Amino acid sequence: MSEREARDKLVSVAREHLPNTLINLFTAMLIWLFGALVFLPAAYRIAPSGLPLACGLILLAAFSIFIFKAFTGLRPLLEATSHTLAYEYTRRRKTKLPLQRLKTVAECLIYVAAALILYALYSPFLATIHPSLGGLVLITVVLWICWMLFKTINTALP
Repeated sequence: MSEREARDKLVSVAREHLPNTLINLFTAMLIWLFGALVFLPAAYRIAPSGLPLACGLILLAAFSIFIFKAFTGLRPLLEATSHTLAYEYTRRRKTKLPLQRLKTVAECLIYVAAALILYALYSPFLATIHPSLGGLVLITVVLWICWMLFKTINTALP
């Protein structure tokens, strides 16, 4: 695949998946904004014992539905973006790494950034269910990130 083909693929994937993906992401962001900034604080003020848990579970489910819907279109977009970034990197800098390795490195780094953003968005809802649940998920995310970075380093080194 050439650089032009990678850019054409990114454009075609964006035309196909971007509208539905953006709609789902914006809906998830609205749920997160209203949930984390309006409903959860109001639930803690109204009934600090039981209402925040119910509210947090409902918001967690609604937010997760739209995030998972967005993943169906986001994954091809991220893959096409990583291919374009790899070609752009080889064009701007003379590197000794093969293009396939650079694609893997770019893809892993994009996934790590996406995982950190998702954890930050999920943490208020997880904290309402149980305070230690956020920590357990963070440990899982950090282990997954370490595995992805290990994979990236192994791919990048000859």
